[in-house]
Amino acid sequence: MKTIRQISSHMISCLVAVASLLLITGCQVEDPIEVFYEEEELLISAYLEEYSGEYSSLLRVLEITRIKPILNAYGHYTFFAPDNNAFDEFCQEQGCSSVEDFAVTYLTMLIKYHLLDIDVETHFLPNGVLPDTTFSGDNLIFSFSEGGLKTIMINSHATIIERDIKVENGRIHKIDKVLPPVFLSVYDRISEEPAYNLFAEALEATGLKDTLNVINIKLKDDLSIKSRFTLFPESNQVFEGAGIHSLDELITKYSDSDDITNPENGLNRFMAYHCVTGQYFLNQIDSFNYNTLAVNEQINVTIGDDIYLNRKIIDNNGQSEEWHVGIIAAGSNNPAKNGVYHSIDKVMEVYEPEPVYFKFELTDYQGISPNTVYSEKDLEYIDGISTENTGLYYRPSILDEDSMYLETTSTMVGWVVEFTLSPVTKGRYRVILHWVSDNDRAPSVQAFWDDQLFGADFSMRRQKRPPRRPPEWLYDFRVSHEIGVVTLSETSSHILKFISLQEGFGEFDYITLRPF
Repeated sequence: MKTIRQISSHMISCLVAVASLLLITGCQVEDPIEVFYEEEELLISAYLEEYSGEYSSLLRVLEITRIKPILNAYGHYTFFAPDNNAFDEFCQEQGCSSVEDFAVTYLTMLIKYHLLDIDVETHFLPNGVLPDTTFSGDNLIFSFSEGGLKTIMINSHATIIERDIKVENGRIHKIDKVLPPVFLSVYDRISEEPAYNLFAEALEATGLKDTLNVINIKLKDDLSIKSRFTLFPESNQVFEGAGIHSLDELITKYSDSDDITNPENGLNRFMAYHCVTGQYFLNQIDSFNYNTLAVNEQINVTIGDDIYLNRKIIDNNGQSEEWHVGIIAAGSNNPAKNGVYHSIDKVMEVYEPEPVYFKFELTDYQGISPNTVYSEKDLEYIDGISTENTGLYYRPSILDEDSMYLETTSTMVGWVVEFTLSPVTKGRYRVILHWVSDNDRAPSVQAFWDDQLFGADFSMRRQKRPPRRPPEWLYDFRVSHEIGVVTLSETSSHILKFISLQEGFGEFDYITLRPF
């Protein structure tokens, strides 16, 4: 091990902060200082040096990308470390003689794709996608062989061959293959697969290709958000089973106007119906009606022994029979830079689902970040939220650090907070607001549904007497209030607005709609 430098804990914190910033931003500065620690356990880079006979190629990549010093700083990392055999195979596959032949920007993304900012033991790995993203902003997908943890694969590509190597700043899992970083959009991923060339051809012809190719949406100069899509494509084989062999035949079957790029065209709606807004890997899908790029059209998902799309009972010559579109597991969980796609076993027609329980997380709008205050002007760039006479603070809950909610920055009478809800399936619903109460909340708030008065005014300052401790009262507890009942004649988006009638903060966590 190299010579140890005695550095104060304050200086160590500063160096770690600077190094982490370099990793995220990719800024070019003078060579950072390498910091080593005399500990019983080695840090990640020091461990790899200790076993350089196995990891010399990986060490060289860390040096080229200048990420090596960062992995010798304190933190909580998980590093999936390809050994020399893995890099030799990877170089050969890419037509390169060594890691020196790759562009620095590519190698930087490659290393970030193997690194997590949390310490994850293998027995905590899910059968499916890990929700925590890598330093490249992507998700890794895990699968197990029969018998549990006997074999753990990543992205159906690499196998963990030595797991849970504990180091001072996290954990290393040795893998037998290099994980190629994800660069392509969800459209480009599908268009590269010959089995889906008819589906990809139809996406291009309808103009949906342009939407699915967008990876980042710029809101303003210093703010952008990532697009997220989930696609359910039919393979060529599935189309052929339904008698569709070409784009012309697809147009003949579904198009009802000359312009197939028009969202109201039948073929355009059919293709857009296969594109869900939001990214959902199989282990993240729940029983719900999911919104698609087809205006006000939804896919119903039912979770049973399997995942069923648009499950329904049909009449087959006088006999009731269940029908559904199934997901082909072997052709699913295919990641892209802006989404994922899952193969389906039947042609999926546009379908009108029954009402289901809806939950709208009011903190889940793209463009807002935890522990951030947004002014009324800032919120003009956030699609789905607007305010008057107040800003919003996206803050941790007073009850537990894992919960977040929105709080008005103003207590004045007349603050207005407006939420645009994603399309709701037609039906009749009880609408319930959930929030965290406290004694500084507004005692009188009025709700509006699509600009119509909705229910009576209610208090956000809820009181609760704790058991066996009268006469004390508590304010800081989770509460809910049924605002009113709505009957929706069609599936569409709606606006829910709140106005304060008395002084006090407004608090917003989530909305539930319960069909009855």
